[in-house]
Amino acid sequence: YFMRLKEWIRGNGFTYQTFADEIGASKRNVEKWARGERLPRWAEAEKLFVYTGNQVTGQDLYDQQIQRKKASL
Repeated sequence: YFMRLKEWIRGNGFTYQTFADEIGASKRNVEKWARGERLPRWAEAEKLFVYTGNQVTGQDLYDQQIQRKKASL
């Protein structure tokens, strides 16, 4: 079962800030990834995938970004 980043963070008792601290990213970037506003760079994405045990995938992040762009049209 795969889930979106926002769901994973909330479901595992994190805030954007505490999750960002865990993977060494900024809170602002984590928020943007979760909202589909931006995709993480490879090094950040790799940390995210490893930390979530691949429950959040690149496809999930990409799909979120596509949905956001479609909604703004």
